[in-house]
Amino acid sequence: SVDIRILSVEIERVHSLERMIFKSVRSTEEKLNYVRNNQPVLLVAFKENKPVGFKLGYVIPGTQTLFSWLGGVHSLHRRSGIGQHLLERQEALARDMGLDKIYFTSYDRYKPMIRLGEKNGYELIKAETDAGEMKYWYQKNLCSGVLG
Repeated sequence: SVDIRILSVEIERVHSLERMIFKSVRSTEEKLNYVRNNQPVLLVAFKENKPVGFKLGYVIPGTQTLFSWLGGVHSLHRRSGIGQHLLERQEALARDMGLDKIYFTSYDRYKPMIRLGEKNGYELIKAETDAGEMKYWYQKNLCSGVLG
């Protein structure tokens, strides 16, 4: 079974998660410091006490929106529901924080991420070319009913 933990956003921790999933580091120290100052939410999925996936988001300043910025599941553990668990936990935390939207961006090469979003009610709100590849913005409203 998978255990999802909320961990603090430490630069080395995020870089080691990135290396595990992407085989390289994508985030800069500057960007991570920015994330740390904007209500970050780092969820890490563990299987047998080893990290197998993560999702890192932060609140867009001046909004009630969480940007689900970075994340993934280790290639050996994909298609086993870990991404779904992370997504559900992130949505629950965003609701607990009083936020009303979550969005993420993705590219054509990350089809499983796009499918996961669509399956969970995220709507395509924007698409444009970025360095020759299509980039997509997906958003979900967390408010349910009149009371929100």
